[in-house]
Amino acid sequence: MTADQRGALRVALFGLPGAGKSTSAGLLREVLAGMGRDVAVVKTAAPLYDVQAAFYERVGTALAPGQQDGALLNFLGSHFRQAAPGFLLTDFARRWGNAVLGGADTVLCDDARPVDLPGLAGQGFRVVRIVAPDALRRERKSGRGDRIAGRDDHPTEAGGEQVVADFEVDNAGTLDELRERIVTLARELVAGPASPAGPVPLVGSAAPVGPVPLAGSAAPADLAALVDLARATISARYAENRHQIGAVIVAGDGRVFTGVHLEAMVGRASICAEAVALGRACAAGATDLRIALAVRHPKPSEARRDIKLVPPCGLCRELLLDYGPDIRVVVDAGAGPELVALAGLLPHKYVGTKWAALGGATADRR
Repeated sequence: MTADQRGALRVALFGLPGAGKSTSAGLLREVLAGMGRDVAVVKTAAPLYDVQAAFYERVGTALAPGQQDGALLNFLGSHFRQAAPGFLLTDFARRWGNAVLGGADTVLCDDARPVDLPGLAGQGFRVVRIVAPDALRRERKSGRGDRIAGRDDHPTEAGGEQVVADFEVDNAGTLDELRERIVTLARELVAGPASPAGPVPLVGSAAPVGPVPLAGSAAPADLAALVDLARATISARYAENRHQIGAVIVAGDGRVFTGVHLEAMVGRASICAEAVALGRACAAGATDLRIALAVRHPKPSEARRDIKLVPPCGLCRELLLDYGPDIRVVVDAGAGPELVALAGLLPHKYVGTKWAALGGATADRR
């Protein structure tokens, strides 16, 4: 039985700040990719990071790459869980489901917190504890250069010692020693029992999320959710002769970006909805693009009032393949939405020399 048939492997790493979750996750992703796995790193705290980025953009003091405001994230973590119980886990499930829909056969969560571990286990994640001596951990934490350090005793970090993990990795030694342990972990994860592929109950959710789509396949219901999002996007913004097309782009980590068509008085100045969604994805730093789709809103004069799937135009096919060489698009197959390789809709794509210095038009976009 292949990994596709068993369902996506799901792994969640947790540990106190400075234990080495991010480093371990980076090594694990590298090792699993070397074993032929398509790995998506999906973060439970992505909404918190979004708010953090918006805050520092607003005050005009950008965080350096990898830098965090631990105190702000502590506050946001508590407030999200108080104001909208269950949201973080539900949002996380939606994103990693999108990542699998986009082709990933392995989902790696590198920022799990003890408070969320029961919910992650309920979603079929195998839990890995990363540990290091307190003195070494604090030294590493202080060396990260965070704007403001988070608290080790914050409620979101509490209770980790009571968690029964599936695996434990000791990060007390050198990077090479950690790599050896991660290689062993990867082999055990791949050889071990598969993550469940059935419905996944969520803490704080009234209904299960599932069934989880298998890598390389997509149930019509899974694609329908993306189509519905595109429909809702254009329904909210439709204006005759201005905004008629709504688009959705899904990144490899499950993030979703929307866009609307911009009609111009001079026709050739118009901008397709897919291009707007692509711009939003690029602005957010998403380079691994997996799925795109567009829908068309009817004009008031048209008798049919349904918002229908439409394939990308020729220009959008060229543009999307420049930035997502493996991207697939959702088309109407008659019986429902279906994923097809965009490259198959543009068999003789234009290849120029504009990006030759970067190794080709698409070589360095992933």
